[in-house]
Amino acid sequence: MEVQTVLGVLAVILALAFLVETLIEALFGRIVDHFPVLQPYKWTLIYFAVVAGIIGAFVYQFDLLYLLFMFMGIPGQVMTYGIVITGIAIGMGAGYIHQFISKFFPTKQQTS
Repeated sequence: MEVQTVLGVLAVILALAFLVETLIEALFGRIVDHFPVLQPYKWTLIYFAVVAGIIGAFVYQFDLLYLLFMFMGIPGQVMTYGIVITGIAIGMGAGYIHQFISKFFPTKQQTS
């Protein structure tokens, strides 16, 4: 897999993480905000986001570990474990994915 393809898939994963995070908050967060009886359960929103992230990762077969292997030139394959981990990361939000990308996929300026 070419580096450009890996980076393109990473961009899609980042976009999906942003969408899941914001849409869960927009849809379910507003419901919780409007019903005071639900306020004690607002912490469950992250779990809704994680479930949505895992579903999205399975639908699109996103595996960050596989992408990391391809980026480093190591043979590998898409695995259920990698998909679940990716889904959890997607559900945690765009900031979490951005930290992963920054740490494991250095830019050209950082590698030279």
